[in-house]
Amino acid sequence: MTERSTVNIEGDTIVPEELGRGGLLLLQHKDCYKLDTASVLLAWFASSFVRNGKPCEMLELGSGTGGVSLLVSARRKNAVVDGVELVELAYKVFCENIKLNHLEERINAYNCDLRELPSEIKNKAYDVVFMNPPFYDGSKGSVTDTSVKPEHESKARFSQAGTLEDFIQAQSLRTRTSGGFAVMCISPDRVPECFSLYSKYKITPVRLLTVHANASKNAFLALIAGKKGAPNAEFKVLPPLFINEEGSCSLTQRAIHIYEEEHSDCFI
Repeated sequence: MTERSTVNIEGDTIVPEELGRGGLLLLQHKDCYKLDTASVLLAWFASSFVRNGKPCEMLELGSGTGGVSLLVSARRKNAVVDGVELVELAYKVFCENIKLNHLEERINAYNCDLRELPSEIKNKAYDVVFMNPPFYDGSKGSVTDTSVKPEHESKARFSQAGTLEDFIQAQSLRTRTSGGFAVMCISPDRVPECFSLYSKYKITPVRLLTVHANASKNAFLALIAGKKGAPNAEFKVLPPLFINEEGSCSLTQRAIHIYEEEHSDCFI
């Protein structure tokens, strides 16, 4: 396991947390978007589109402090990940997370706007492009909703630094044609919007998975995968994922499998 020493970032001393997979550690900053259930499930879902064998070139758009990229690298040893993050503070934490876990050969961080990607990324086509785009489009909710949050977290949750269309357009441009997968998590009420944009940018939806707190609750998250340049690809709605047993805080067996066991799912 990696040594658990503190790290100082812009005057704040941060104690690494155990990521719970592969012996990796994670630095999280109080002013940055924190790793959450959506992050963990996105890493699992994206990893399910990685074929075994040769290195899999992956790109994360809006990587924050790098928690999802770290989890993907732990789940799939043949994954090589480029991560794009606009917010400088989150990018700095991301870089520290890469160094802390000695993953310089497998993960690269870029501090840039996904609408203006550097040549190192523009010149590549990726096997899997994954992302957790803004859940809200900025037109919903009051100004108070965003102003009470730290600036960095607000940008992550609302589309102040790129709309859903910006994210999907960038995802489409960087996904390898004929075989590349575009993967995301999003609020369920935005699934129709996602599918409409997928059609516009030549991505064919192939998998949809809804996530629920328990069997009696509406979905709070949707996981979507699409295939680039494959108009006749088969679309499947996967069995819903329930996190907790009905009337209990206990995890379901399927959630335990995702959170605690080694990766064996494959949705390809």
